[in-house]
Amino acid sequence: MPRFAIAKPLIVVSAACALLAACGGEPSEADMKTAVEQTFGGMNEQLGGVGKLIGKDLSSKVKTFKKLACAEAKGNPGFACDFEMTVTGPLGEQSQKASGRFVKGDKGWAVLEK
Repeated sequence: MPRFAIAKPLIVVSAACALLAACGGEPSEADMKTAVEQTFGGMNEQLGGVGKLIGKDLSSKVKTFKKLACAEAKGNPGFACDFEMTVTGPLGEQSQKASGRFVKGDKGWAVLEK
């Protein structure tokens, strides 16, 4: 049997394993930012009606975002992650460090309380 005949299936299996490992890993910084922005989007929708009544924009937006660390969540699905962000909103611009549990679903990553 030629050497290449054995090597080709090994290459295919190795590539498949690498792709599967990448799919099952922790969220990227971009994944985390998107999940946090989606959370703010839901809150902004709820506050939109109140803002119209009082004539003030009550929405909050993520200005900057940085992933600090992630580890597998203990006793829960997903990853417990720490991050820092700057948010602009009705109280001005505020920087803060925060934590959340990021879980991957059918529609991408979502952030939950730790």
